[in-house]
Amino acid sequence: AVVSTQSTGINSVFGACENHRGSVRIQSLSQPGVLSTINTPVRQVFSRMPDRKPTQTPLEYLTTQRFESFIHSIMPRYQATDINSVVVVIPSYFDFVRVRNHFKRESSNFAQLSEYSTNKNITNVRRKFAEGAIKYILTTERFFFFKRYKLKNVHHVVFYEPPLHSECYTHYVNMLGEASGTCQHTTTLLYNKLDGTKLERIVGEKQCKLLINSAQTTHMIVSS
Repeated sequence: AVVSTQSTGINSVFGACENHRGSVRIQSLSQPGVLSTINTPVRQVFSRMPDRKPTQTPLEYLTTQRFESFIHSIMPRYQATDINSVVVVIPSYFDFVRVRNHFKRESSNFAQLSEYSTNKNITNVRRKFAEGAIKYILTTERFFFFKRYKLKNVHHVVFYEPPLHSECYTHYVNMLGEASGTCQHTTTLLYNKLDGTKLERIVGEKQCKLLINSAQTTHMIVSS
């Protein structure tokens, strides 16, 4: 198998495979990160989930615990009436469906953009979001990967977890520099200690070690 990026899931599959001729994995010794490609000064918040409890399976931790952390720790920061134009980027489609169903139950003012969205739907959502008629957009990383659309009037970006492709991070963060208005633009990325390979591609090796090992669970980076 040949992949351009690593993740915990990919590494787990690779480690479980057996081959009588052996296996070889080639990877970069260090990652410089992509923060230097952020074109606008913006507060980038990195929020670490609680550590896994002994009673939790890895799957429960990576799915249910992440969802609970997102709903109870991250989203309350973006539910005030004076906060608008929030894009929520969710790499996994399964997590996307779970979050979307929660937003529906809460009757939130949101729209969705995924790899299954029609061109007509994409056009309508982008127009309404730019006009301020939609507060939240839920979108998947595959939508970014295949479409690469820019959204107008983005004030805040929330990453449900570190995207597999670091270009997805810079793509959405750089949209904040094009938004109008006087509000303080922000990004928030939710991560855990198992997200190290993906996080390193975004912030670089040195910063990643700090985010993973620090006693603090919240860190802020401001691009200059």
